[in-house]
Amino acid sequence: MSTCVKNKPQKSTISCEVFLSPDRTWLQHAWQSLEERCHPVFFLSWHWIGCWLDCFVRHFYVIEARIEGRTVGLGVIVSPQGRPSRFHFAKQYYLHRTGDDSLDQIWIEYNDFLLEPAVADAVREKMLATLMAEVVGDGVLSVGACYRDTFTCATPDLDRHQIWATSAYSVDFTAYRAKGLTPSQALSRSARYQIRRSLREYESLGPLTVTQALTVKDALCFFELARPLHIKRWGSQPGQSGFVNDGFRQFHQTLISRGIEDGSVAIYKVMAGQTLISVMYNFHWQNQVYFYLCALNYEIEGCHSKPGLVSHYLLINDAFEQGFDGYDFMGGFSRYKKTFANHETELAIYHIRQNRLRVRLEHTLRAIKQQFVTDEQSSASHPD
Repeated sequence: MSTCVKNKPQKSTISCEVFLSPDRTWLQHAWQSLEERCHPVFFLSWHWIGCWLDCFVRHFYVIEARIEGRTVGLGVIVSPQGRPSRFHFAKQYYLHRTGDDSLDQIWIEYNDFLLEPAVADAVREKMLATLMAEVVGDGVLSVGACYRDTFTCATPDLDRHQIWATSAYSVDFTAYRAKGLTPSQALSRSARYQIRRSLREYESLGPLTVTQALTVKDALCFFELARPLHIKRWGSQPGQSGFVNDGFRQFHQTLISRGIEDGSVAIYKVMAGQTLISVMYNFHWQNQVYFYLCALNYEIEGCHSKPGLVSHYLLINDAFEQGFDGYDFMGGFSRYKKTFANHETELAIYHIRQNRLRVRLEHTLRAIKQQFVTDEQSSASHPD
């Protein structure tokens, strides 16, 4: 392994070391060994992390936590090369992201350290404290998108500031099974009506079929089939559809190539006769379905254009019948997510830094600015 940044003795039974760009073969072995005991979300599996490192990352830190010689925590930290930009006064560090918006458009969710569940809270706290003391210093550590209560910064030494948040939606099949319900039976009357109407209209074009890509070749073809629909829906400018981003496409072509054979990546096309309704790109992991991306055809003449509602309806019912525990829409609002979901939570991105005078001053100035803007808006809304 490469040079250890620092190695201070710890009073706690949890010890942490930080390594600078360690050997990737060692990292892969260590990560996968811990992963077998952690059963993490897909975004913390080596499928995602290994692909991210191979596609985008050259220089990085790895923090490893151990208890009695057993690895109980791992994380990868990246800091963009060069000086901070004029928009950031402090040096930035990122957990499982690069800090480059174009590369981070692949968008990791449920982010965290990879942690052994039985000791997760204590190990996370120790890893965070070690990183802040030995690597980040006066800089800023960006964590997320993660559950809102993941990085609570219980110690007074650290300050946590939320910079972005969204709701995340999922369908918990276990709750339905406990009540003897199917996902369809749990829907509102209005939702069932809209789905039946859309199904009839699509079926007028021909039989509805859902085809899963079973080979890498077919999966990559489906991925390219999604490209024009996704660009038409989300735009062709930087920061809009990921399909105009070469890094985004490279990452997913690599991920698809590695994940099709073991079933962790699942890509479908939904057809009505010879008419394409959608391409759906999901992850199947730890008996959960993670919905990642869809490309929807809104230009079918004579239809009420609910391709997302119909496509998710078909895949949700299929996942339920296959015995999956749930269907996770993840972050971001869409009407069809709200229609199907029976569970909602919040994801956020946080900046964590040392709780020093400059940080407190920045918070004070930010609060004054916000109050000034609020007062101006109030004056404009209620003229004398």
